[in-house]
Formats: sequence, C-alpha cells, structure tokens
Amino acid sequence: MSWRDAVRLSDVAFTELSLQAIYALRQGNLGPPEPAERMVPRARRRVVQSKAIVSFVLGLLAFAVAYALHESRTVASAFPFAVPPGVFDAGLLTGLLSLDVAFLWWTGMQVLPTFLSSGVLPVLEPLPIDDTTLSRVAGLLYLRLFDLPALTVVLATPLLVGFALGPWAGLAVVPGVVAAVGFALALSLLTGRFFVRRVQGSRGGGGRALVRWIYLVLWLVPAFALFGFVTAAPAFFDFLSHLSVEGPSTGSHLLLAAFPFPLAALPAIASNGAGGFGLDPLGWLVLGGATAGYLLLAVWAFVWVLESVRRMSIVPPAAARPVRPARLDLVPRPVVLAVLTKDLRIASRTPGFAFLVLLPILDAVAIGLWTYVTASGSAAASNLAFAAVTTAALLATFFGPAFFAIEVFAFAYGRTLPIADRSLLGGKVLLVALMYLTASAIVLGITLARVFDPAVFALFILAELPGVVAASLLELGILFRRARRRGMPVTNLYAGAWYAIFVSVPGLIVAAVPLLAFQVARIHGSPLGLTVMGAAALAELALAAPFALGRDGS
Repeated sequence: MSWRDAVRLSDVAFTELSLQAIYALRQGNLGPPEPAERMVPRARRRVVQSKAIVSFVLGLLAFAVAYALHESRTVASAFPFAVPPGVFDAGLLTGLLSLDVAFLWWTGMQVLPTFLSSGVLPVLEPLPIDDTTLSRVAGLLYLRLFDLPALTVVLATPLLVGFALGPWAGLAVVPGVVAAVGFALALSLLTGRFFVRRVQGSRGGGGRALVRWIYLVLWLVPAFALFGFVTAAPAFFDFLSHLSVEGPSTGSHLLLAAFPFPLAALPAIASNGAGGFGLDPLGWLVLGGATAGYLLLAVWAFVWVLESVRRMSIVPPAAARPVRPARLDLVPRPVVLAVLTKDLRIASRTPGFAFLVLLPILDAVAIGLWTYVTASGSAAASNLAFAAVTTAALLATFFGPAFFAIEVFAFAYGRTLPIADRSLLGGKVLLVALMYLTASAIVLGITLARVFDPAVFALFILAELPGVVAASLLELGILFRRARRRGMPVTNLYAGAWYAIFVSVPGLIVAAVPLLAFQVARIHGSPLGLTVMGAAALAELALAAPFALGRDGS
C-alpha cells in the first residue's frame, strides 16, 4: 500500500482517536443525546481547539522574542552589564528554542497517555494491512497530535526572526526549530509510554498514589520553563557578558556545544557577524560540529518516532508484582468527599488533569520561593507573598470548569450510583478550594521568615476563600444550567476549550473583586483592607450559592 493509503487510514484513525479523547466511549461512557453524525465534527473541533490554544502560546512567544530582537539595543540597555549584540540575540533565541521544546514536550505529556491508551492502533492490527503501512499510519497519527503547534514553531519562528534580523537570519534559524520539534516529539513519546506503563496502570493505595503525584510533579517541570527563563535571564546574560569579555575559553567552547545555543547562534551570526562571539579555530570547529550533530540527531529522532509509535502502542503495560489481596471492606463516606477522592484518583493517572491540579500550587510555590531573593521583612517580600496567593486563587478559579471533563472518564464508574447533581457540584467546588488552600498554606510556610506580619497574611488567605468558592459556584452553575437547557445529563457535559475559557471569565472577575477591594482599602490600614475584602467575598458567596444550588441547578 502507498503513502496515500496510509494518509487515508490515518485520517480515519484520527477521527476515532478524537471520539475517544472527547467522549471516552470505549471506557463505558454514553454518547450525548444527539445524532451520531454530529459527534464526529464536534470531537474533531474540540481537538483542534486544544491544539490551537497551544499554537497561540507558541506564536506569542515567538512574537515576543522577535520584538525583543528588533529592539535589542533598548532591551539590552535594561541590563547592568554590556552584552555584544550578536551574543545577546543568540541568548534570546536560546531561550525561545528551549521554550519551544518545553511546550511541545508538555503538550505531548498531556495527550500521549490518551493516545496510547485509547486502543486505536491495536484495532488496525488484525486488518489485512502490511506492516509498512501500519507503521506509517501510526507515525502519521502521532504527528497529527502536534501538527498545529509544530507548524507554528517551524513557520512562525523563521518568519518573525527574519522580520526582526533579516531574511538570512530567518533562514539560519530553521535548523534550530527543526531540531527543537524533533527532540520534543521523541521526548514526548518516551515519557508518554513510560507513564502509561509505569504510572497510569499502577495499583491503588496511598503510597502508590503519592508516587504517581511525584512523577507528575517532575513532569510539570517543563511547564515552568517560561518562569525559570524569565527569572534566570539576568544571570544568563551576565554569564554571556563575562564569556564575551574573556574571549575564547573552555567556558565559551562548552556553551557552543550545549543545546540549543549553537543553533541559536547561527541566525545571530548571520545578522551581526561573528565578531561578538570571539571565535577561534577551535570555537568554529565546536560550533560547526555541534550544529551538524544536533541536526543529525534531530533527523534520527524523526525517523525513530515514525518507526516506534506502532511498536510502543501495542506493548502491554508492565505487569504488577504479585501482592497479597487487599481487604475489600467498604468505608462509607460523605458523597461530596467521595466525589473529591474520585477526582483526585483520576487526576493522578491523567497528566492533563494532574496539570490543572498542580499548576496553581506549584506556581504559587515558585513565587513564594522568589521572596528569598528579597530582603527579610521588606515590602517587596510581602508583595510577592500576596502575589503568590493571588495567583493561586485566580488559577484555581480559571481551571475550575475544566474539572467537569473528569466526569467523561468517571461516568463509567458512577453512572449507576444515586449521586445528586448538588453533591457533584459540591465535590468540584471542594477540589478548587482545596487547591487554593494547599497552595496558600505552602506559601505561608515558605514565607514565615520573610513576611513581617504573617497574621495579616493568614487572614488575607482566609478572607479570599469565600471569593474563590463563590467564583467556582458561579462557573459550575453556568455549566449546570447549560446542561439543563440542552437536555443532557451533567455527567455528559462536554465543554470545549473555548467555552471553558468563556465560563472562566465571570469566575475570574468574582475572585478578583475581593483582591481589588483589599488593595483599595489597604491604603487606610491592613485591618480595614481585610475587613472590606472579607465582606466583599462573603457577599459574593451569598449571591453565587443560590444561583448554583437553586431549583434550576440542583
């Protein structure tokens, strides 16, 4: 069979993958109450929406770096040390290529478990299709998961860099973006398969659940690449400045060999020349050898991915070690708490949901740790601590509607249970509140030695809590009412990415009102600011609770 046949089969397989990703039909979930011919285009649109959001972020990063390259003299003047223009441009492009790898890898970590566990490719194995075509179909199907984000990197980056530095620089950055995409695809496949085999299918239990969450925390490190690059940028450019002053040295040669700096240096050299780099013959040799080596490695990564997707998709999960059967004593618990436990257990086996739970917590922790670079008890440290809690509140609120997607997977477990809609809503609200309180408690512990008045900080956390709960009730109440209008069960509520973002907007406004009230009233003293903040949050809760728990949404 030809490549045309492989493309045709991959299109059919991608449709099946989209259906499984959105509706989870193979896991026992029921389809929505609508004609079947409408399910396919809707599922494909939802998948495209998810990819479009990642593409938008990658395009925005490329635009920001291109603008900084175009205004490099102004941007470089903000640093207290002098960096040659070419070296400065190479440093910016190094950050961009690193972020491209991180975000594409992060995308793969979200979608690969669904892809590998959906069982789409094993369905094709018994069909009368030759092995070569099956391998091509598997590779094309895998590439379809990254097509929009990868094309954004490959096309937008050279165009924007060419606009900022000139056409030759735009052409010179092509090897860098190709290598970034190749490495990200290979890393995604390796880590995705590892998660499916070692983490997703592991046995239950508190200890094993803790291990799964530790794996997920480690996997979220790439998502913080942007934060890390921004905070480390001054030190990185200071390092570049020292190397440029020293001239050729062991440090400069090692930098020229480290990915992705040699690939980022190519467009900088094409635009500014090699004068700022101070390259000696050994430096040129290292630069050329590293560039060629990374390009060859990227090509090998592409070939390896295309050949390995099929093999990795049919290898069974790692067999669990024999253990003594656990007791099956049932422990009754409140329904709301049971919904919360179920959500956390599903999230611990699904990187996409785990990311939603962990991002507000880890982001607040990262900002809290940043207080340690400021003077103890200073206003800057206090402001950073308040910013960490504010970030946790807003992120937890923003991701609230997305937790309804868990019900698509959980419906196979709870569809026969008499779970009231109000209990389901209570479990989701409790999850959002738990995320906020966990992040805030960790920040409070981190900043005890840095914040001058921890009592005010603790009261700030508690005063915002009713606002977070009110925001979550408002968002989920909107989703409940939408399900009622469309005549579908709440557990069958499929909200696309754009609609989830739209629903998050009023929630963000509600969560932000107490925070703004505190900032306005704080000028007359923290006690008054906390009082006004708490009153505003409680008033919002009094209005949001009847909306979410009333007759239409009960």
